[in-house]
Amino acid sequence: MLDAGAPFETTFHANADGSLCLWTDDWAVDQAPWLVPDVLLDRIGGWLCKTAAGWPGDDDCDLERYLKQEHADRRLVLYDASALTIDRAVRTGPGPNPHTISITNERRRVGDLDARRKDRNLAWVADIGCITRPLRSWDDVAVALGPRAVEVRRLIAVGVVTHILFLYVRGTRQGVLVVRVRKSSDAIQVTACESADVSAATRMMRAGSAAPELSTTRIAIVGCGAIGSFAADALFRAGARRLTLVDGERLRPGNVVRHLAGNGYVGWLKTEAVRACLRAVDPDVTGIHLPWGRLDDLEEAEDLIRDHQVVLDATGSGYASSLLATAAESMGRSTGHAVVSACVQRDGDVLRVDRMPLRSGERYLPALPRLDSGTRLQERGCGSAVSPTPPGAVVAAAELAHQVVVGAALLTCELPASIAVVRRPQPEPLYNRIGTMTSDVLQDAAS
Repeated sequence: MLDAGAPFETTFHANADGSLCLWTDDWAVDQAPWLVPDVLLDRIGGWLCKTAAGWPGDDDCDLERYLKQEHADRRLVLYDASALTIDRAVRTGPGPNPHTISITNERRRVGDLDARRKDRNLAWVADIGCITRPLRSWDDVAVALGPRAVEVRRLIAVGVVTHILFLYVRGTRQGVLVVRVRKSSDAIQVTACESADVSAATRMMRAGSAAPELSTTRIAIVGCGAIGSFAADALFRAGARRLTLVDGERLRPGNVVRHLAGNGYVGWLKTEAVRACLRAVDPDVTGIHLPWGRLDDLEEAEDLIRDHQVVLDATGSGYASSLLATAAESMGRSTGHAVVSACVQRDGDVLRVDRMPLRSGERYLPALPRLDSGTRLQERGCGSAVSPTPPGAVVAAAELAHQVVVGAALLTCELPASIAVVRRPQPEPLYNRIGTMTSDVLQDAAS
């Protein structure tokens, strides 16, 4: 027998079936501390003591685990935590796809609601504050709702309210629980739904620590083909929201293998296709600009650099690259702006990124001459030769470009002027071994 030392009521960390939650699921099975009797008994004793004390310092926001799960309607319930209407009935509606349902912030008056079609499938939103025990049944839900419980029960009984969204606090953390409610004989059935927040704050949690600064930094991408499309995607996901996309070409079926956009965008301008793909990540693409089709002269290149903190050259075009390089060098470091040139060479055997203009004391890696690869691939109806560079090399080059662009945008000055990744050894010195080579080796040798 174990004495908890005080009267207690089963509260948190007890599953819906009554079993105790003693270890988190991140314990390795091969360790299995629960197989050692003394360790197991000590753990149970600790669980009882913590339960008796009300689990001080515990802030797990997982109320859904204490209820039966919703199986009849498995759609993910979406809500915007930044725009919820508290203590009101609001409309629900279809989500962005058949697997989701959305709780909106559109209020409905509840005084004269009935079971007419337009008044069905509403959600009640309640803020129940700091919780001291989980919700396991309608009785617990009614206590949490307080004086509004009678009204909410009536709306459930007539088929008006089908979901309840609870905002709550546990310890120092805020949580949300969404439940499905149904009238069954004289009782109200309550089941937990899987739910997710769609607010901008939640969507950007995984973007990285640089996201706030990137969100206000103007970045241009010239060339929205293979490297440019994936670089745009990486930058957008990292928080960059003020992007200018420049490319006059249309997406061809043969481009799709090495492009962010799929077959559904064939025939679109590459810039428009990329923007559509970014919209699938975040519907707000008002900061994505598509000003013109192609870069034609030095004045346009200078204007582009002047108006953007960083310009990424992913054109693969000698003409466009020379315009941007010339403009960057002529404008110098005084603007604080940079051009980042990214390319794949030798059919993807070498990935290279250069930042312009040079800072004091910097040098570039030596250029790799173009090798005659014999027969060149040609696509019918396309005037340019097709490189057999594999898709993986393109994505890797885009990630390398993304890293350098972010460094230039944040003015960290941590990365060298040139970075090359050798994926297959080349005949030339410095490129004859697999690995990453930077222009720092030249500066070290010179010093």
